[in-house]
Amino acid sequence: MANNSYKPALQKLLTETTFKDYPGDIEKTLVAFDVSDLAHTFVDTAFLISAITFVGEERWLQGKNSTKEILFSKFIKKLFKEELSPVRFLHDFFEESSLEGIAQASRNAVLIEDAVVNLISKKSKEDLRIFSTTTLKLMSELFELEHQLSMAKQELGLHLGLSLYRTFDKLDLVFNLDYLADKGMVSPIGNTERLYEGAGVGVQSGYSTAVTALRYLNLKKGSRFVDLGSGYGRVGLVVGLMRPDIEVIGYEYVPHRVHIATTAAQRLDIDKHVTFLVQDLSAPDFKIPVADTYYIYDSFSEDTYQHVISQLLKIATERKITIVTKGNARQRFETPEQKPHWSSPQELDNGNLCFFRSH
Repeated sequence: MANNSYKPALQKLLTETTFKDYPGDIEKTLVAFDVSDLAHTFVDTAFLISAITFVGEERWLQGKNSTKEILFSKFIKKLFKEELSPVRFLHDFFEESSLEGIAQASRNAVLIEDAVVNLISKKSKEDLRIFSTTTLKLMSELFELEHQLSMAKQELGLHLGLSLYRTFDKLDLVFNLDYLADKGMVSPIGNTERLYEGAGVGVQSGYSTAVTALRYLNLKKGSRFVDLGSGYGRVGLVVGLMRPDIEVIGYEYVPHRVHIATTAAQRLDIDKHVTFLVQDLSAPDFKIPVADTYYIYDSFSEDTYQHVISQLLKIATERKITIVTKGNARQRFETPEQKPHWSSPQELDNGNLCFFRSH
């Protein structure tokens, strides 16, 4: 299969009603898909699961705010012009269906998504890398669509619409990111770092954050990207897969997280330019390496923040650098002491993702 030739087969899988009893039948169809088509199928099905949830919520909301009966076919047609445009090949099926009908498609999508993950996990390193890179590129386009739709709704004063934040988390299964490794973790005596024991997937930046940051950073070929507090390596893996022409280094305090991230990089065959290291960033003798871009989630103690930022300021006196912050980490670069050193932040995701550039 190639290009869009997988879509008729996928549509048939989505509309089948017997997979609850015979889920193995899905793999019989998917084995004919090439790696690229498996990536498209993974993204389409993951997207559908979130999109169908959105359709149900939007239908309820419009029904609540309308005194007239809303014809489902007319309601769904409008959504295919915007939120559902990525799966336009399912337009006829949706328009002829109902909430109950597309709910069945959503249940099938879950089974198909799991089957794709199971199949691709048995492939070679090269196939895993191609699958993952293709998936991330497709995800990037969907996150950008979500971003543009969100901005348009905000300008009109409308409620936020389709959310894809956790939509593609099953990519973790392809990477073998086992968050259960944190279970029972006990911080060393005297440790003050915010390690988020037992936080699971919450210890990681979302794929939307990593992919969107990469889309807007415009990193130069041969540059270096450093993740300060890399956790299980999601950000580094994303950057390494999408930009094989740059060096990626991730520093993380917890050894088992570094081991899992390193194993994932090896599994994806990107370990020649993606490295994860165990490091206490507060250690007096640790020097942050010179880089072009630094990524910081809000995961440090106050003392570590001061130590890290003082080093970044020193590097910034010698070259222009970009600091990418996630969540509350932005506040550390907006204090009266810090503001003179950095540009006003470029904000994405309602300010949850920011770029600070040195003067």
